[in-house]
Amino acid sequence: DFTYNDVSGAMKESYRRNLTGSAAISYRKNNILFRDILEVISNRSQDSPYGTFSNYVKMNPYWQSVDKDGNILRYAEDDGVLNTYNIYSTSKVPNPLYDAAIGTSLKSTYTQITNNFYTEWTINPDWKATLRLGAMQKRNDADSFYPANHSMFVTYLSSMADNLRRGRYIMENGKSSELSGDLNINYNHSFGKNNLFANAGYFISERKYQAYQETVEGFANSTIADATFARQYLAGSTPTGYASTNREMSFLLATSYDYDNRYLFDATIRESASSLYGADKRWANSWSFGLGWNLHNELVMKNISWLKQMKIRCSYGLTGNQNFNTNAAIATYRYYTGYSYVGYMGAYLANMPNSGLMWEQKKDLNVGFDLKAGVMAISFDWYTADTKNMLTDVTIPTSTGFPSVKDNLGLVRNSGIELKASITPWQNKNGFINVYGTFVYTKNKIVELSESMREYNGRMLKLAESTNQTTPVLMYQDGLSMNTIWAVQSAGIDPQTGKEIYIKKDGSLTYTYDSSNMIAAGDATPKYRGTAGLTAEYKGIGLTATLTYLAGGQMYNSTLIDRVEDADIQYNVDRRVLTGRWIE
Repeated sequence: DFTYNDVSGAMKESYRRNLTGSAAISYRKNNILFRDILEVISNRSQDSPYGTFSNYVKMNPYWQSVDKDGNILRYAEDDGVLNTYNIYSTSKVPNPLYDAAIGTSLKSTYTQITNNFYTEWTINPDWKATLRLGAMQKRNDADSFYPANHSMFVTYLSSMADNLRRGRYIMENGKSSELSGDLNINYNHSFGKNNLFANAGYFISERKYQAYQETVEGFANSTIADATFARQYLAGSTPTGYASTNREMSFLLATSYDYDNRYLFDATIRESASSLYGADKRWANSWSFGLGWNLHNELVMKNISWLKQMKIRCSYGLTGNQNFNTNAAIATYRYYTGYSYVGYMGAYLANMPNSGLMWEQKKDLNVGFDLKAGVMAISFDWYTADTKNMLTDVTIPTSTGFPSVKDNLGLVRNSGIELKASITPWQNKNGFINVYGTFVYTKNKIVELSESMREYNGRMLKLAESTNQTTPVLMYQDGLSMNTIWAVQSAGIDPQTGKEIYIKKDGSLTYTYDSSNMIAAGDATPKYRGTAGLTAEYKGIGLTATLTYLAGGQMYNSTLIDRVEDADIQYNVDRRVLTGRWIE
């Protein structure tokens, strides 16, 4: 019978091997230090051939996975009957266990070489200059082989032509490189109880990435996982590739000051340019400053033996984000590889440009304190973070030729508190016991939407109305969370007719589903989250246990839709399909 133990045991066939080696050379002459660090990483992995867990969930519990002799069956109800092509019948449901027993192979490797050259010049006791030059090269390969008898080709058995296409080999290879360098000049001076540090820096980098994929099909011999034995490229496809280049440059000024290790101050300003953003918005500035007060170093506190730290701190700053596709803001063209115009190839626009795409910037305000007293440690933070020009994919009219474009959302605010606490009730030379916990309270709210996002909301509403879909669409509204769940309220099933009753915005009832009656039904952002745990060690033997919790958020019950209301009763389904149905 089908049991989940078949999967859990199979997953042991996945493995990952990682080898890392590094070497460092240092040389000092007078007041100049030279250092070079080389690191090489080699990784080899093989994923489990047993497929996804969802394939096993679909299997009815009364279907057979093996025959009476313990042999894995090709189909869940295989009777061994052969058809015209001497292959098993296609009318049966494939057995996902069989795919792992016929030579399915999913392998990947990568090698990364990183070298950093560092030199430091101590000009005098107060002044120091440092220069760093770094280079990284990475190569990765992935090979996926699916034999001809794999379940993904079960529909190919309907014709002899498709039968020859069974078996697939996917070859992927990529390479990435990074060149970077930075120059910093530091000033560090102490006079009396005063300590002053200042730094001026310059940073420049270039990151390149290339990836290619080829898919071939048609393998007469399912036991040979080699692309050279393929019959052809995957029907209707050609080799594909992707390349990106990202360049960045920035200037930095930073300073910090403390008096008697009691009163602390630091400030930073950075001006940065990135090729990721629109041609009109390359440059952006960021800044931050912070204040701190070490109360435990005050004269009245120094004599308290059990007080190890009592610090009050505050910081305020503006930062930027560059974590998105390098081609999101620029026009990208591709060739028509299947056509020729009098010996010339044509090209088409593959990516909608947005020259006005601005830096996503986040303004953070944080106030907190740190306390260490005896065996207890507590850290508390109150924060509010305004993300301006948040980047998101905006759906645009299909008449433009593109489904979406990267655009700025508007202003989003996250605020809340974070509390961390730990207690070490026992500690000596033999070991320790530490109990810890964290608590986070979060609020998310859209403060101001951009005009493009208001237009996006209108298109989403029209889309829902035109298709009459029951799945909630994603919309944004001022004053609500980014993760608001939009849905039409339901009053349940009418016992007289068996039809679902929907609630309109005015409170009246109807049998007709209308997406214009959608309301903000919930928020998927959990209000409370955190961890709790225990770490302990005794004479080199350690123990760690961690608990994670979430509360205060809502979830759209997609399982009810997929496994009950729209379930395919041919496969294993939720018991509510039977017990929860309406009976006249």
